Amino acid sequence: MDSLVDTLSSQAAPWWAVPVSMIVGVLLGVFAVRRGRPAPVPATVTPTDPSVRAIYVRFLAATDTAHNAVVTVDPDVLAEADLAQALDSDDPDLRALARSIVDLDAMVNELRLLAPTSVVTASTDFFRFLTEATMDGVHDGDALRAEYDSHKSTFVDAVRAADGERRLGNH
Repeated sequence: MDSLVDTLSSQAAPWWAVPVSMIVGVLLGVFAVRRGRPAPVPATVTPTDPSVRAIYVRFLAATDTAHNAVVTVDPDVLAEADLAQALDSDDPDLRALARSIVDLDAMVNELRLLAPTSVVTASTDFFRFLTEATMDGVHDGDALRAEYDSHKSTFVDAVRAADGERRLGNH
């Protein structure tokens, strides 16, 4: 075996050529792999289809109608009426409430097919709240209003988050 001094002074390749060539090879390999891969594209939120956005707006209008009607209908009348009777009722508030519940049910089904999961969850929770209020009637208008506002905000926030928008304020 040669000594280190003999090896370093011999006519063979310099000692540092092996590690340098390994480093250059690794760097070229990394560069080649990165060149072959497309650059990562940041996740973007696509805007909601206008027809889906129209369902969101109709859903909010129907929830407002249901809320306003459930507050004005006598709880005893609500306890006695079923949906089919309410749709044909002479009481315009009861009829409006029944129609809005039927419309909401259809819109929730549309949203189940077209909307992101967070919007579907918010809409079904909102719909469940309104139908339960319809069955129970209103005994505490302030509590109903507070819960209604909470469900409405949750729905609007879910829609905005799905569209990549931020909530502008507490409305």
